[in-house]
Amino acid sequence: MTFRNNVAAFLWGFSAMFLVLVGAMTYVLIRHGTPVGYSPIIVTGAMALFWVGAVGFTAYSNSKHCLRVTFQSGSHDFITWHFPFSKKERIVARTDIAPATVVESTDDEGAPYFYARVPIQDGTMIDIAEGHHRASCEATCIRFNAILGPRSTQAMV
Repeated sequence: MTFRNNVAAFLWGFSAMFLVLVGAMTYVLIRHGTPVGYSPIIVTGAMALFWVGAVGFTAYSNSKHCLRVTFQSGSHDFITWHFPFSKKERIVARTDIAPATVVESTDDEGAPYFYARVPIQDGTMIDIAEGHHRASCEATCIRFNAILGPRSTQAMV
């Protein structure tokens, strides 16, 4: 059984498209020059701001990861953090994984946002699901905890 949190993939795609758009705008500006009636300094400054924004947004989005938790038939499981150009994998004993719980937060606009969060014994927190719908995160927690089997949450703290 595998659990995936691919929310960051949208961010990667969006930032790549924005970077391509800024590159295309720069190509048009270089090929055709500044539009008639506009100051070259202002147009170049605006283009420089777009580049700063595009590079900053791309760096930010590349720092976000997609997550995959794979349960094997044995007692060890795999946690994989995928980044756009790399991945980090870790093998964890099933006994080191605590049950998943729903954590409520707020998004940038103040709306409720939920995470299906799983603590690992070493203090690492992984989010196996996230979104604006609590029921979806609760369902993911139930499926995840069913695979872990019955255990005391007190023993994991």
